[in-house]
Amino acid sequence: MDDSEDTLTAGTLIDAARMFAAAADAVNDKFPNSLHVLSHLLNTSIELALKAYLRHSGYSEKQLMQIGHNLGKLLDHAVKHGIEWTGSRSFVLKVAGHNYRKRLFVYPEEGVMTVIMPWRLRQIVDELINYSFIAIKGKEMFETHKTDPGLSIQSEYPNDLDASGWTEPALRSEKT
Repeated sequence: MDDSEDTLTAGTLIDAARMFAAAADAVNDKFPNSLHVLSHLLNTSIELALKAYLRHSGYSEKQLMQIGHNLGKLLDHAVKHGIEWTGSRSFVLKVAGHNYRKRLFVYPEEGVMTVIMPWRLRQIVDELINYSFIAIKGKEMFETHKTDPGLSIQSEYPNDLDASGWTEPALRSEKT
């Protein structure tokens, strides 16, 4: 496929990133201990926000596909095009990105997994979506919609969680 056949736009990618972020907020409200689901939704949102920014910066669909689901590489490319590099963001995306790239949040394996807490992922999602949205749609559009789902954090994420008990409230209500 050559660039003239590209159908994926920066606008559709940033809107998708917002949808995944809003979905994570909704899941967090109902099941705040659902580590795997929240991590998957938030990492997908990060991937889409970075790809939106890169698409806006001139990357083709083929180039984005070659980078794949590697959050660290996506960030490295985005930094070359103007997104601010921070050591914290880079560390978080490389750690979270390892599990995301290996699909461990969708197909969890038994064993020890290093994870980034969803509240920290949601902060990074917020930063990247806002930055990309402004680059793509403009500051005026952002100011008009900055409190909309996906453009603002609309859930309170716990600082700590016990992912092994994500269904406990539901199970307790079924027993009574």
